[in-house]
Amino acid sequence: MRWCSIPLTPSHLTLANTLPVGQSFLWHHRDGVYSRAVNDPPRVVFVRQTPTELEYSAVYPDKSAIEADLDSGLTKRWIEDYFQLEHDLPGLYAEWRKRDPGLFARTELDSRAVGVRVLRQDPWECLIAFITSTNNHIARISSLMHKLTTNYSPPIMTIDDITYHAFPAPHTLPKTLEQPLRDLGFGYRAGFIESTLASLRERFGTNAGAIEAGLLTWRSAPLEEVRENLIELKGVGRKVADCVMLMCLDQPSLIPIDTHLTAIAARHPAFPSRLRNKPMSKQIYDEVQGFLVDKWGPMGGWCQAVMFAADLKPKKRKAEVEIKLEEVDVVKEIKEELKIEEIVTRPGVKRTRSAIVAAQVAKLEIKEE
Repeated sequence: MRWCSIPLTPSHLTLANTLPVGQSFLWHHRDGVYSRAVNDPPRVVFVRQTPTELEYSAVYPDKSAIEADLDSGLTKRWIEDYFQLEHDLPGLYAEWRKRDPGLFARTELDSRAVGVRVLRQDPWECLIAFITSTNNHIARISSLMHKLTTNYSPPIMTIDDITYHAFPAPHTLPKTLEQPLRDLGFGYRAGFIESTLASLRERFGTNAGAIEAGLLTWRSAPLEEVRENLIELKGVGRKVADCVMLMCLDQPSLIPIDTHLTAIAARHPAFPSRLRNKPMSKQIYDEVQGFLVDKWGPMGGWCQAVMFAADLKPKKRKAEVEIKLEEVDVVKEIKEELKIEEIVTRPGVKRTRSAIVAAQVAKLEIKEE
């Protein structure tokens, strides 16, 4: 494998604080090396870092394509775009300290909050990932996204016992998806994905590349128009829409709000008392978001990623966490399904099952994750 490098210190990008923290869910990690399949053209991209450089490589099924890729800079351009390396991250940290002396400047940024960048992802993959994220956690979202790729996308190649699949293109997916995705463990989110795919096909067409190209046009559309387009999709509420716009649709000022971030904001000495200890609502969401955007500025979405990382608790042992999370998943999924069934079958209630599920997700989205 031939490695190339970009001069870059961990203060500009720390892979461990950016890739496995709930933005993108299809990266593999082994011995400090992160890897994933990408399309256009199909290949496997590898990244790792030293104290002074970001190193990268690309492996193709056709070995003769590797040298041409690295010589032409194709994967280098992908890396620079994906990690948005045009932004001076240390400069942004300095700007946030100056803009927000009341909270950001007083927050202790330990090793987990260094080099945190917001990714610029493929909109189709990002949208499905964040629909899957509803009332979910990182390990399980990653597992479900990998199941989706392995079941609906052909393998590109196998390297060191890892078989890589690119995220499935929307035109390759079947019209009926809900039950197969439920069988894979997606639960009620399966219906949202099927419905979202149908809506996007109706809007952009069914030809290869039509949905991907259509979603890319939202990068240059007005923010409120894009948010409205997203919220029209089943399973997408305000927070999911803001996450998608921040992480793939070029809206770096957007700050997705949940109870955890509201608690962080409440530590600010200027945080309005009327917003403290209030249940989440559209008004609370809007006001908390407006408060933080005012404090953190046009790159506020990036700042919230840093603040969230700084607030993370030390990791527990992996095995212990995975066992507990799996137990919680099973109980939570059963409870939510039973709750939905109970409401749907209650005498005198005429709302459809899909309407009830959508209402449930609207509530689940604003719970602390």
